Amino acid sequence: MENKYDVIIIGSGIGGLTAASILSQVAKKKVLVLERHFKLGGFTHTFKRLGKFEWDVGIHYIGDLGEGSMLRTLFDSITKKGVKWNKMQEPFEVFDYPGFSFPVYGKKEKFVSDLKLKFPSESEAIDRYFRDVETFTQWFGRHFTLKALPSVFEKAAKFLNLNHIPTPYITTKEYMDTHIQDENLRALLCSQWGDYGLPPATSSFAIHSMIVAHYFNGGYFPIGGSSKIVESIEPIVEENGGSLKILHTVKEILIEGDKAIGVKVEVQKGKTFSEQEFFADVIVSDAGAYTTYNKLLPKEYSSSFQKPLETLSTQGTTSITLYIGFKESPTKLGFHGENHWIFPDINHDASYAKRNDLAEGKPPMMYLSFPSLKNPEAEGHTAEAISFADYSLFAKWKDEPWKKRGEEYSQLKETITEGMLEFLEKRYPGFRDLIEFTELSTPITTEFFTGHKEGSIYGLSCTPERFKQEWLGVRTTIKNLYLTGADACSPGVAGALMGGVAAASVVLGLTGTLRLMKELFQKSQESS
Repeated sequence: MENKYDVIIIGSGIGGLTAASILSQVAKKKVLVLERHFKLGGFTHTFKRLGKFEWDVGIHYIGDLGEGSMLRTLFDSITKKGVKWNKMQEPFEVFDYPGFSFPVYGKKEKFVSDLKLKFPSESEAIDRYFRDVETFTQWFGRHFTLKALPSVFEKAAKFLNLNHIPTPYITTKEYMDTHIQDENLRALLCSQWGDYGLPPATSSFAIHSMIVAHYFNGGYFPIGGSSKIVESIEPIVEENGGSLKILHTVKEILIEGDKAIGVKVEVQKGKTFSEQEFFADVIVSDAGAYTTYNKLLPKEYSSSFQKPLETLSTQGTTSITLYIGFKESPTKLGFHGENHWIFPDINHDASYAKRNDLAEGKPPMMYLSFPSLKNPEAEGHTAEAISFADYSLFAKWKDEPWKKRGEEYSQLKETITEGMLEFLEKRYPGFRDLIEFTELSTPITTEFFTGHKEGSIYGLSCTPERFKQEWLGVRTTIKNLYLTGADACSPGVAGALMGGVAAASVVLGLTGTLRLMKELFQKSQESS
């Protein structure tokens, strides 16, 4: 039967691709991956302009990818080593503030010693901070692992106090205010908050710790761009009769009795639309918790946790990205591929409160990345400048067709673009002279292509409250229906990939998971 598969996966982001690859390889499952976009890959796809400028929409850098690391072993496994990684030059990041900059190197010991050199009176606090980052990272690992296991294990762990640290549910600001005296040091330590989407006052210190630890050994970038990931995984899925289909928007998860049995899909061919149904014994959603429960299922299946589901889906950060193509290499201005986190104010929460000033051409902060300097196979010289603003600024155009949203919308984008370029020119004189091409992407474009509520880039918001939710994890309230991706674990490519590993493990069951772990261990031993 053409519409019958072993597993159906909704969405082709890294969480869905990871689950698809593992289930195809380990269990020989016939997997169908359904993608609403005209390109596969979710936030791991790339796009081109003028035939020479190429950008990665989601991957700007990934940590913890050294030879022999667990994440590298997982990537090598799901892609059959089809993706090669380029380690970023050092320093791989720079934190820019008024009056001072702080370069970050891919060696934890140097990070610590450089901080102590700049803040000698905070030496003990710095040591404690890095110990606590490790402790909270370990807590999160146990928390996530238990969420992927049957609920009896989580209950037993709570009873035996195995998952305990005194204050796992604190904000980043609460930690900093308690343990760090120097306000400049507080600012520096929080500089990467854009990687998880919320400033110190609202973000979970556990997720902050995860991100900080993730980059202790520097940053990496896929050679040839992130599209290499889906290019490597697609043939793996097809080997077992599976398929990855674009322009297939899942509209409903079909339920029979108390279990999921398939999906109803809107299929686009040119300008015509039709409806089709596909069936499988297992359904895995990479569409996010909010979309899965509130758009693909009747709300009766999430009635007991609707309030936190709504709250956590509206606190997330929405981003505005300016894609830049250069006439000549940005190395002319001294850049070598490092990321720059640029903050005009050391108070991150105050900066975030001004995020909607972006609509008037006044960016409150900015992240600057140079994909062409990280990718040795890049044809043209490129950069990405990212800032934050609320979805509400753009909401009135959300139902207008992509690239045809009218003069007022275009004028708003021009104002934002001009403001972002002026911001960069002020800090790096001569920046504008290098530019040949720009294009601005807003949250309504993200929403259009991903289906994520209000164009959120990180899924449910990473507040302490998120990690208290017992309903949130790989398992859902429907039999045979599972979540993968960022909402099943944590934000970012690495977090979404781990969500895919967890989803595949649950589907495989205990014996299949043990086989998966054995294969991964063997591959890890071979690579080291």
